[in-house]
Amino acid sequence: MSRTFVFVGVVFALGAVALGARQAPEFRGGTNTVSIFATVLDDNGRLVPDLSRADFDVFDNGVKQPVTVFANDLQPITIVVMLDRSGSMRSHFERVREAADVFVDNMLPADRARIGSFSDRIAIDPDAFTSDRDVLRRILRNNLLPPGTTPLWNATDLAMDALRREDGRRVILVFTDGKDTPGMGPNVDFRHVRDRSQIDDVMVYAIGFAEECPDDSETRRPRAPIGGGRGPILFQRMPGGGPGRGGLPGGSGGRGRPGTPSPFPPGPTIPGVPPLIPPVVPGGGYWNMPPPCVESGPDPDLRELAAVGGGGYFELRSSADLQTTFARVANELHHQYLLAFSAARQDHALHRLEVRVRQPRMTVRARRNYVAD
Repeated sequence: MSRTFVFVGVVFALGAVALGARQAPEFRGGTNTVSIFATVLDDNGRLVPDLSRADFDVFDNGVKQPVTVFANDLQPITIVVMLDRSGSMRSHFERVREAADVFVDNMLPADRARIGSFSDRIAIDPDAFTSDRDVLRRILRNNLLPPGTTPLWNATDLAMDALRREDGRRVILVFTDGKDTPGMGPNVDFRHVRDRSQIDDVMVYAIGFAEECPDDSETRRPRAPIGGGRGPILFQRMPGGGPGRGGLPGGSGGRGRPGTPSPFPPGPTIPGVPPLIPPVVPGGGYWNMPPPCVESGPDPDLRELAAVGGGGYFELRSSADLQTTFARVANELHHQYLLAFSAARQDHALHRLEVRVRQPRMTVRARRNYVAD
């Protein structure tokens, strides 16, 4: 049964939260209730947190509905944060981790979260949702996956699995720089994930990251291919051979097989000119040379996925302040309006939702559909 509806006598699990939040509203009555979380922005893109029930109109399949429940308190969330660990993101791993740390710092005491990452496989930790920030920070430091592919839709689908049995407002925050490039099946596609977000009532926030390389043939590289896109080995520092890929001379082999000799023969040397292959450092690996720039861009369907559930989409360039964006997502989630109305029919069909704000020069983001089952 869809979580769109909250039945008679069930209290919607917003709870009383920190910072003076009021008692959560209760859903009562003889019919099923459709809940909508809405974000309102002014014409400068700033949050508008002080509207009243009279400022909103809600339409179900074009028919205006009386708003039976309204709240604009600080409201807790249950969220899965999914981080892209594809090879093209390697040089930004630390920046992304620090930005996710900022999101954790901005969690309310009643918020609950799990941290996920995706590359050649998908991991979500811990086993259950937690409000313990220290646990979440340790996961960000120790449990994120090594570089790999970009199974974007598989990862989003698995995050929805994690939220399936949770009550209240359920959210996925996904950060990625690439298009969906899963490995061997079974795999899901964008349409499956989009439809499921509507049926299960899961809100998706997406942060798309685009890497733009300088127009220089010596540093510019195409979009990372499936398999991680590590680039020519002679330009990279791979202490111990990197995860699961064998090693370089003197390396331990990382998590894979023992180190193997470099496939590149040493180049000719010219007095005063560095050799083609940088010398091996003591203990394995090459001298610290930056990896080549790898151009990347987020999947264009991310914007649509965020829109259908009433979430937000932010597309950033490599020079952008990731921490500010992660903090903004947390702030938006804590300042959404709760609107609800009594559904007149249960026809098992997809209903079109529309939320309007009567105040001028304001826009509203809210989910577009619900399934009346």
